[in-house]
Amino acid sequence: MRYDLSNPFQAAQARDRFAKFLDNKTVIELTEKRARTLSQNAYLHVCIGCVALELGETIEYVKQYYFKRACNADIFTSTKFDNVLGYEVDTIRSSSDLTKEEMSIAIDRFIAWSAEHGIYIPSPEEKEILFALEGEIERNKRYLRND
Repeated sequence: MRYDLSNPFQAAQARDRFAKFLDNKTVIELTEKRARTLSQNAYLHVCIGCVALELGETIEYVKQYYFKRACNADIFTSTKFDNVLGYEVDTIRSSSDLTKEEMSIAIDRFIAWSAEHGIYIPSPEEKEILFALEGEIERNKRYLRND
């Protein structure tokens, strides 16, 4: 769990949680997380998580249907002939195969699509908001994952 200790509310939550660990004599690991610039891929996942939170969908659903198919079909979708099946099948490209330029275009389109649907996605420069969003995504991961 991440806590921003400069935020008094989150600092109090961290203190309470730590007190429970002490009471239970639990083995824990503390790690300091430093604010850093998010890579394109990390930023994309926060954007997708933001939309998933807002719409009540899983992260995988948002990634497949909104990010890849609705916003960026020309980048991600194609068809190929399957020799075993004997007909054309739809394929979805992995985002890890994109160039930096393609990823920039795809993210920009997704942000614009989200805005059209009333969902604000912070820019990479809004580090505090992105950090808070990462925490919300983490706290709600049981609802945002398929498993």
